[in-house]
Amino acid sequence: MPRRCTISRLCFLILALGCPIWYSGWKLSNLSGQRFASRPQRTQLLILSSWRSGSSFVGQLFNQNPKVFYLLEPTRHVWMSLSKKTPQLIQAPMRNLLRSIFSCNMSAFEPYIRKHKFVSNLFSWKESRALCSPPVCSALQHSDFIDRPKCFQICHQSPFEKIEEACRTYSHVVVKVVRFLDLVTLYPLLKDPSLNLKIIHLVRDPRAILSSRQHFPGLNVDDTILSKAQNSSKNISVVMQEICQAQVRIYKAASQNLSSFLKDRYLMVRYEDLVKDPLAYLREWYDYIGLSLSPKLESWVYNITHGTISNDRGLMHFSGDSLKIAQQWRKKLSFQKVKEVQKLCKQEMDMFGYQMVWDEEHLKNMSVDLISPQGTY
Repeated sequence: MPRRCTISRLCFLILALGCPIWYSGWKLSNLSGQRFASRPQRTQLLILSSWRSGSSFVGQLFNQNPKVFYLLEPTRHVWMSLSKKTPQLIQAPMRNLLRSIFSCNMSAFEPYIRKHKFVSNLFSWKESRALCSPPVCSALQHSDFIDRPKCFQICHQSPFEKIEEACRTYSHVVVKVVRFLDLVTLYPLLKDPSLNLKIIHLVRDPRAILSSRQHFPGLNVDDTILSKAQNSSKNISVVMQEICQAQVRIYKAASQNLSSFLKDRYLMVRYEDLVKDPLAYLREWYDYIGLSLSPKLESWVYNITHGTISNDRGLMHFSGDSLKIAQQWRKKLSFQKVKEVQKLCKQEMDMFGYQMVWDEEHLKNMSVDLISPQGTY
């Protein structure tokens, strides 16, 4: 009997000591598993800009990297589907679509693309290197750089569901958008622990934007929607004012949160600075999101920004001397139009260091730089 009692007490002691240890170990293991499960498996980058600001060029600088899954203007589907609403009411649905894309959940397109049978039902699909490669398009092999005409011919009937499969094979998801009018809408994505979202905010001289818009067809619907922000019918003055105010709002909101949840998540760049030394910026951006820049890609970037690549493959419709292209607006835009834009967008111009033009001679004198040096604005 005493022996049984001793054994019972020993068993009880083992259980008493062992249970907390086992439970503690299980709890730590479980919590560790939870942390591992919520840890972002890929990096997301949002190129945030406005119409005709050079953002397609910036997008291609990432698109050509073999580790990047890139989509150009996917939120356009939401914008066009909800075109009867004001632009403010379209912001949240666009954000929700972005969240799904960044998580590689492409079923979120279903409400906005009636026919989503083929990859070609996605806006600007052929601009994406990932959608012109396996597993989306098994007929094409992985190549160094995208061949648009060949992709359009061969890959247009690739199954839509392959987009999601492809997305999950890349370490970086990059999306370029122009239709967000503030940064607050994107706060839930920036605070989401399951995402590793970073932003490049690209701004451009509003005078150059107006000049480019005048020579670019296909913005009628966008202008109509944007004009609704002031309960107006389509009006280019309202459009330009809304574009400029949006860039100011985005930058102000970012500046106020750089020490909190936006730390190491937001970069602002002027298009005019970028084209002066695109490789320097690209190196910084690649480091920013954890990509490496190969010598072959460096050579390609140099060539497309200096007009040494022929356009016979439709590779880059904006290939050319990018520095000269950035200043073409001064030759195309009348002084009267320049004055109007300067009045509408004075706050943005002051904020980002775009200097005013005072007369026709000042406008056409190309030796005068209208961009304040970095760090002086």
